[in-house]
Amino acid sequence: MALESQGGSENQIRAKATAILSAASIVVPVAGIAIAKGSTWTVIPLGLAAVAYLVCGWFCAAALLPKNIEVGLLGGEMLKLATGTNADVQQMQASAARYMDGLYKNNQPILETASGNVRTAIIALGAEILALIGALLVRLLT
Repeated sequence: MALESQGGSENQIRAKATAILSAASIVVPVAGIAIAKGSTWTVIPLGLAAVAYLVCGWFCAAALLPKNIEVGLLGGEMLKLATGTNADVQQMQASAARYMDGLYKNNQPILETASGNVRTAIIALGAEILALIGALLVRLLT
């Protein structure tokens, strides 16, 4: 169940990264159109928004790329190995338990890194939105 939970966590992280990237991708063109006829001062916050968008996109991509999460045990391979080495049931169970523990330990840092990437992408999206709001304010005030 722990490995299935990790697989579900990976899917949730990917869904969040996709949603964040979609939101970030919509904001820039809309703001660009709104600011197009503004003063040259709007370039500064718009440039900051573009940098924040790039950071957001980078970290979303890092969260979306496959990281070799392993969520299962090859029962046939385990049985073949056990019968080939004349292992008893307890040895098979011990081997399976070690294998599953190894998978879980391997997956956990991968998921933590992907979660951190999503967190950074959210911060970058927030910075992008704030910079675009700044650009709109400059546009309205000039």
